[in-house]
Amino acid sequence: MPAQSSAVPSSTRCAALLEVAGELGSRAASARSARRRSALLGLYCLAGFAAKQFRLFDQGFANGSLARDDQFPPAFVLETTARQVAFDIDLFLRTISQRDTENSTAAMRDTLALADRLAASALAPAVRQQLIEETTVITYYQKTPTVRLLPYAPLALIGIDLASINDTARLLAIVHEAGHHVYRQMTVNYLAGVDEQVAERMAAPSGATPVPPAWLLSWVEEIFADVYSVLIAGPVAGLSVQAMLMAESPSLLLQDDADHPLPALRPVIAVLVLQKLAALDANAAARLQLSAARLDEQWRAYLDEQQTGAAFTPAGGGEPVSLAAARQHLASYVEMLLEGELAVLAGAPRPGRWSKGLADTVTPLSELYTQFTAFCDHLTGDEIPELAAVGDKKVAVTPQLPGVKGGQRIVGQIGDPYLDQLRDDALNGKRTLSTGAWKAVFLAGDWVTEEGGSGITPVK
Repeated sequence: MPAQSSAVPSSTRCAALLEVAGELGSRAASARSARRRSALLGLYCLAGFAAKQFRLFDQGFANGSLARDDQFPPAFVLETTARQVAFDIDLFLRTISQRDTENSTAAMRDTLALADRLAASALAPAVRQQLIEETTVITYYQKTPTVRLLPYAPLALIGIDLASINDTARLLAIVHEAGHHVYRQMTVNYLAGVDEQVAERMAAPSGATPVPPAWLLSWVEEIFADVYSVLIAGPVAGLSVQAMLMAESPSLLLQDDADHPLPALRPVIAVLVLQKLAALDANAAARLQLSAARLDEQWRAYLDEQQTGAAFTPAGGGEPVSLAAARQHLASYVEMLLEGELAVLAGAPRPGRWSKGLADTVTPLSELYTQFTAFCDHLTGDEIPELAAVGDKKVAVTPQLPGVKGGQRIVGQIGDPYLDQLRDDALNGKRTLSTGAWKAVFLAGDWVTEEGGSGITPVK
């Protein structure tokens, strides 16, 4: 691969970041493993992307091709971009070093290998149904489960809990994080805020279901990820959520963080999805319905034990909302997802769910974890999608699924044709970008928000 362009910003920090990402990325061709190659190609794409971002903001404000905005001065824009480049480099280095024998244990490497396969399995149904493009996923250890979405490569990075080396159940967080990737690829647009887009999509014709209340709209991405996790993993996803919430302080059950569904209500999502799946899948109906009932019974008993109140106050303030009314709103929204954006997954035959459900009323709910462990045992030999170089200027995902075109990016591109055209025009002196236009390029979806990452819908 050719060396990265020497046309770097004058900023020493930016130049240093490009040097690190570029040199490491150039080693992809000689990588000793497919996982290492994918990570290095991610760095190669990052270097090309960052070089253009830095050059645009370093030169654009100086030569007048970018309109000034006093609220977001050039120094802020460059610093934020540099911070994000450094953040991504750090994550790529973790994915590489944690797989090196000198820096890890055999148990760590084995668990990451399993986590990689689970991540690929979590995304495969959405790829198969053409909801998203084929994507490479690399897992790594960090303090909390999260997903990092990258606009400049068909690649997602999922952080997992180090304790999962001795507790396979903790790997269930992967399917929720994969749900975030699917949500962003399906729904988020760089032109408007998430809440506004959701409200617009749900604005129904006269006589139809009204738009949900504002407090629920702030939960939509997390609700989507929870729904997706149950569609893929089955009842064990619901049990995992309950275990996570029961490990938190009971005082948080009625606290709205304006991001996640209210803890007291969150387990209801799995129950609602399982009931819907039971209605759609006659062969699995009994197991799914029984699992839904048992999960609902366990959570209600827990709430009673904690003497949880009957209402909560939304994060933005206002009148308290009863849990009964909130549950109805939540049920309507989940139903909308299952009959709308995720209908193709809800209605598809799913013999490959990570758990099947309970066969009788005496089997403990922990049987669902046993089923998940058995599923993991059969993933050992599965291939996973990797990044590969296509010449010097493009990377593409080696397809995992027959007949599915792998995701691809031209090195240096943002991943959205409109944003790439804006940036190229400004760099070539063909256009002066308004504040709104260059901010869209700066955000690159929502890449600069650090955790979470880009929501750009990639080029098909």
